[in-house]
Amino acid sequence: MRKSLDSQRSSAKLSYSIHENTRSCFMKKVRCNISVAIGFHVLVPLVFLAGCAEATSAQEAKAKVTEEVRAIQTYPFSNPNPVPILTEDYRLYPYHRFEGYAHESQRKEWKVVKLENEWIELWILPEVGGKIWGARVKKTGNEFIYRNEVMKFRNIALRGPWTSGGIEFNFGVIGHAPSTASPVDYITRENEDGSVSVIVGAMDLPSRTHWRVEVRLPSDRAYFETRVLWRNPTTQEQAYYNWMTAAAFAQDDLVMTIPGNTYLGHPGERYDWPIDDQGRLLSAYRENAFGGNKSFHVVGEMNDFFGGYYKSDDYGFGHWSKYGDMPGQKLWLWALSRQGGIWEDLL
Repeated sequence: MRKSLDSQRSSAKLSYSIHENTRSCFMKKVRCNISVAIGFHVLVPLVFLAGCAEATSAQEAKAKVTEEVRAIQTYPFSNPNPVPILTEDYRLYPYHRFEGYAHESQRKEWKVVKLENEWIELWILPEVGGKIWGARVKKTGNEFIYRNEVMKFRNIALRGPWTSGGIEFNFGVIGHAPSTASPVDYITRENEDGSVSVIVGAMDLPSRTHWRVEVRLPSDRAYFETRVLWRNPTTQEQAYYNWMTAAAFAQDDLVMTIPGNTYLGHPGERYDWPIDDQGRLLSAYRENAFGGNKSFHVVGEMNDFFGGYYKSDDYGFGHWSKYGDMPGQKLWLWALSRQGGIWEDLL
């Protein structure tokens, strides 16, 4: 099968924990008196498009929410395992695993919720964990959240099926959540201030907690917001955690801005960031062409933002949240060698 352009390109995963308001937006070079660091010791005049004179007034702008059924090339999953998951991970009971993953694709219809205003549009998949499928700038077509046009489910998540791209919501046991490939509850809403929202959520069966995520698009701004509610209705304390996984295009000219001076590996070892002991600028995608897949848990500065910038295309993406609500983030990169290429083919 010939893949779409989107599905042929690698994606970088940026994971972060979040509990309150966040904003994801695209960035463009403009002549405004606001500077944001987009690389190590580099300040470039970037600003959210809605902050400049070309933005439409709130009275003229209008946001819309629509629903549709769209046929997407899909590699489905199947074969639920009748053996209780207790034999593999007791923390996930009463979920079961899926053992079947297709090697051939088929056109499958999926429910899609679309939020749009004059500036940007984004799509939500309530039948795939409620994930944000992708987001793009209307005027240029630039995608600031990676949208994979092919739904390839592979055995990666806690109960198996997982597909790349977009922003997924994870609540409960550490890992890609059991709900990440399953239908969740959702409702759409037109708000009094002219913004529109879709609220997705489900119950985490092992903990019996309930999570909700509101994805809100203002009427006159080039960003969208997420707001999280996680409720424990039981009398038992739950030592669980919440994290989100956002995907971005991985191009040679991509430079990430993640404030900090140190990164930690999964076992807890400490390394320099963003320049390592070999003089490589690790925040620049192309300078990671060594070794295998990489995880950077960046620490050392208490800032409220991170982002990325594509030099040749002159645009980027950004995320803002209060540091106390979003205390850390991890940058994950598939290897730039054939090791990563294999996963690119699989996903």
